[in-house]
Amino acid sequence: MRSNRYRAAVVLGCALAAVLVTSIAAIPTLRRADWSLTVLPRVNGRTALGRAARAIDPGFHTVRTEPYDGAYYWGIAVDPVGRGTVHQLFDKPSYRYGHPLFGWVGWVLSAGHARSAATALAAAGIASVVAAVVAATLLCLRGGTSGLRGLIVAFNPGLIGSAIHDLGEPLATALLLWGLFFYLRGRRLTTWFAFALAPLAKEPLALMVLAAVAWECFQRRWSRAAVFATALCPAVAWWTYARMHFGAWFISGGTALGRPFAGWRSAFAHSTLHVGEPGAATRVAAVAILAALVVVLTLAFLRALSGKGVIELTYIALFGVASCLAPNATVAVGTAFRNTTFLLALAPVLIAAPSLAPLAIESEAATENSTTHST
Repeated sequence: MRSNRYRAAVVLGCALAAVLVTSIAAIPTLRRADWSLTVLPRVNGRTALGRAARAIDPGFHTVRTEPYDGAYYWGIAVDPVGRGTVHQLFDKPSYRYGHPLFGWVGWVLSAGHARSAATALAAAGIASVVAAVVAATLLCLRGGTSGLRGLIVAFNPGLIGSAIHDLGEPLATALLLWGLFFYLRGRRLTTWFAFALAPLAKEPLALMVLAAVAWECFQRRWSRAAVFATALCPAVAWWTYARMHFGAWFISGGTALGRPFAGWRSAFAHSTLHVGEPGAATRVAAVAILAALVVVLTLAFLRALSGKGVIELTYIALFGVASCLAPNATVAVGTAFRNTTFLLALAPVLIAAPSLAPLAIESEAATENSTTHST
């Protein structure tokens, strides 16, 4: 009983920390906008999308800076399947609708009311951060280490920065961690749903599904491999629809990937705390922060190479994607953290919980043996 109380207290504490950190991080942006949640997507008022936002809600707080990806999630929340007019104002509709899940969640939570879309996205962002932190805490506890290491995820700059700008990374991270947690617990149905939703949140998470399929094949559990492989069907069906409707595959509009390590080399040569920010002091600080990020990710990668399991395979695959990030995806420290959110979320699990993979194997073997004896 004491152990259960401890686990519950740790999970609750980490969840509250996530809410607190995310809320505090949003204060400067909200205060400058008279506390209007419509500022969080950062819709540029000088663009056609900004004018559409003002037409929908005259009180919509647009910005004068360059539009951020949150603007397009807001657009998807207003025009979820691209049958309205808002999607026509996107820069790259085929690419934006390649990962529509966060926008869809905003549409559902707002009950289809366009004026409520920004509020719904803000709520979904905080809830997603909490879900990701809780899953990370439970994974660490399952690995036999302190669940307080879940706080590392609560303070993940990429996760928090994405949440306060209505981006999809928190939801995708939550699906990544919960999918792996359910997989380790042997919950086949909930694992399937998490696996099915994850690529719709962020396309690279299809690699998690493929990692699980590969591991099941390696373990010669062919039926389980086939079941998990079908989890890619919803994403493939949506991408096919998007290809037919928007005239291009989602990969045609992306510019975040390039030659291996080219983006990181450019980042160390030209990195800044913010895009376009000059100054030698900020450049030194940016390089130092970037170096620390690379060290952490590399340590986790080495740990993944020495382990056996789906978490390790998933990390290795996502690390491969991160190594191919283009300069525009790494030159600003905030952008680099955002584009490595998944890796930073998995790092404490890999480094601090080395017994996760053996536990997963034993749990699955026990489940299969139990099924065999019962039949």
